[in-house]
Amino acid sequence: MKKVKKEPSPFHLPSTMDIITLIGYNMLHRGPHMPGRLKKHYIFIVFIFLAALSLSLISCGRTTQEPERITVRLCAPQSQYIQDFDANLYKLWLEDMTGLNIEMIWLAPDDAEAIVRRQLLSGENLPDAYVGFGNTELFSLSNIEFYGTSGVIIPLNDLIEEYGVHTKALWRELPEYSIRQNMTATDGNIYFLPGFSSSIITRYRQIMWVNAGWLAELSLPVPETTDEFADMLRAFRDSDPGRIPMAGTSAHYSKQPYDFLLNAFIYNDIRNARMYLENNRVRFAPITDEWREALKYMHGLYTEGLYSPLSFSQDNQQFNQMANDPLDILGAFLSPGITLTVLQNSPEVLTRYVGMAPLMGPTGVRLTTVFSPIARVNGVITKAAKHPQELFLLFDLMLSEEASLMGRYGEQGVDWDFAGLAEVSIYGTPATVHIINQIWNTPQNKHLAQIVPYVSRPKYSGGVTWDGNTTDGEYINAQAAMLHGDYEPDEYLAILIFAPDEEARIAPLRAGIEAYVDKALADFITGERDIYDDAAWATYLNAFDDLGLGVLISTAQTAYDRDRY
Repeated sequence: MKKVKKEPSPFHLPSTMDIITLIGYNMLHRGPHMPGRLKKHYIFIVFIFLAALSLSLISCGRTTQEPERITVRLCAPQSQYIQDFDANLYKLWLEDMTGLNIEMIWLAPDDAEAIVRRQLLSGENLPDAYVGFGNTELFSLSNIEFYGTSGVIIPLNDLIEEYGVHTKALWRELPEYSIRQNMTATDGNIYFLPGFSSSIITRYRQIMWVNAGWLAELSLPVPETTDEFADMLRAFRDSDPGRIPMAGTSAHYSKQPYDFLLNAFIYNDIRNARMYLENNRVRFAPITDEWREALKYMHGLYTEGLYSPLSFSQDNQQFNQMANDPLDILGAFLSPGITLTVLQNSPEVLTRYVGMAPLMGPTGVRLTTVFSPIARVNGVITKAAKHPQELFLLFDLMLSEEASLMGRYGEQGVDWDFAGLAEVSIYGTPATVHIINQIWNTPQNKHLAQIVPYVSRPKYSGGVTWDGNTTDGEYINAQAAMLHGDYEPDEYLAILIFAPDEEARIAPLRAGIEAYVDKALADFITGERDIYDDAAWATYLNAFDDLGLGVLISTAQTAYDRDRY
């Protein structure tokens, strides 16, 4: 193709320098000959032009400068797993995505709650936002509502409606977890963005572990009923006088065997003060005949030497030492996960035990306690924030899939990557995430240890590639947890959200009732109180009236009905 030479345009727009030269020429050569009135008008026009030119030049100069970043100040308890916040990969990514400058005020863990409580109550020295307090009582749902209604923490409803792209996507993505409902306070407001995770392992936390080597040695199957379980413990006892058939501790949640055994008689929900549902009515298990039958069964185990007396006196460390003893002395124990009792770096001990399914009781009851995932209060914005919209957009971004993957697993291609088609998870399902470099629960600089808002999506938390190692603790936990999926009750209390005044009324009652039940369990099992004595049982029941059980149940019913309707 022939190139055509571009000719200069016959029309030439004067440049700024051309105009200034023309003005100067006119003033120099024609100015002295202009009439006075015309000269004044000419000078005025020139002045206006030069002023406009100056403003234009100033404006052009400003547009070449990068706009100043907005700084947001977060406050959190110091994390041992974050090495250098300023250089943290995830933090830098968040800044790049939002254009914000993120600063962190770290508080010493031992003092953090006390400091924040004073700030929230006084409304002084507030940061723009708090993160990292989702596991504390200070940031319970009822407390957050209290601080919200007092005006110290701002409601997020309007921001979510207008800007909450990832928040609303999360609600749509996981409707079965009722995340929106669990984030909503009793006054109808939402005061936080969540930290949320769910997996099969964390859903079933009352796992009974039995000594697989002893079962093989004695040619015993894993028991399915309470009678078979008792027979197994007897066989353990009789095979060697140095063996401890079953033990536990009350110093750690879900490590006391009675919490597992009770579910063979009646539903035992330790997260909701042992309340349960029956046709949408809140009931209390420890005052039922089924509860008494369970106590009789466990008292029998105790009197036969099958339920160790040490279970009611030893601390968690002593109990763990018993389970890890190189002499292999323990037959059965309860633990939320094997690695919460047995050392992860001890494969020979990890494979010593195998998880059990729930037991069937004498009337056919066979249940497992469900630990419903909670939307924790991982990010709140205070009234001191000068840029609440920008802060909310930051928190909302943290709930995106990309942020959640980086915020949990680190750098893609270095620490993790998406799994291949042939890879399987620890649950035997198609894998979704392949771990290259394990950086969880270790000091690192790739993520923020989930102290900020996050969502650990089940498809990823339950889809980590299994490397084929049968001595891996997570693999062992997964195999045990999957035995419980078929034994959830038809109805149960998930998460009860109380108003601040309700929580203030029932908190001391609930604490007193729970302590009384725990003490009575130990007393009846060990024989300190006679479970077969009707008068002793009546005395036990009558004490609940003075402890305020009626108020607790009626308030729980109100909270349940409010969420239900």
